[in-house]
Amino acid sequence: MRLFFAILAALALASCITPDDDRFHVGQSDRSFVIIGLAESAENTSARYSLLWRMIDGESFAEFDDRYLIQAETNSRGSIRVRGVPGEFLVFEVRPGTYALDGVYAIIRDRSVNYVADGLIEGPPRPAFDVAAGEAVYIGIWQSNIEDVRAVARLWRLDDADLRAALNSTEELVVGPVRLRETYERAVACTPRRVNTLSQRRIC
Repeated sequence: MRLFFAILAALALASCITPDDDRFHVGQSDRSFVIIGLAESAENTSARYSLLWRMIDGESFAEFDDRYLIQAETNSRGSIRVRGVPGEFLVFEVRPGTYALDGVYAIIRDRSVNYVADGLIEGPPRPAFDVAAGEAVYIGIWQSNIEDVRAVARLWRLDDADLRAALNSTEELVVGPVRLRETYERAVACTPRRVNTLSQRRIC
C-alpha cells in the first residue's frame, strides 16, 4: 500500500512539470543551480571583469572545459539588475560538486587598444563553495576591482534580502528554496598557464 501511494505521489509531482518548463526544480534535477552577484568597485567601473570558478577534482582543478566551470562576467547580456542593489546577478545551471575561484580577469577598452589586468590566484588557498545535485544556492555579491594593475574580487555581502529582490524582479527561474551558501577557504594547487596562445589570460 505504501508503494502504491509513493507511486501516486511521484506521478502527481511529475505532472506539475510540463515539457516546455525550463525552470530549475529543486530536488528533481541531477544538476545544480547557482546564483552569483557581481559588482564593480566605484574606483574602477570602466573595466569588464570576469570571475572564473572551476570544479575541483580531488585536490586539483578539473580539466578546463565549459562542463566544469562557471564564468561570471560583468555587464553580461541577460543578467538580472535590481533597483537599489549594486551590480547584477547571474544564474548558472551546472554540474554538482565543489567549485573554487581560479582567478579574476579585467579588460579595459580604450578606443582600439585593450588593457588587461590579470588576477590569477596562485594560492593554494582560494574561495570555494559546494553545491549538491538538485540544489539551488546563492553565494553573494562579489566586488571586483583593480589594485596595483592586478584584478581582484572579494565577497562584498551575502544577504537574503538581495537574493529575494533578484528573484522577485524577474520571471520565475527556480521552483523551490534557494539557499544562502557561504564560501570557505580551500587549498588547490596552481600551475599557471595561458588559456591559449592568443589570450593573455592565465589559468591554473
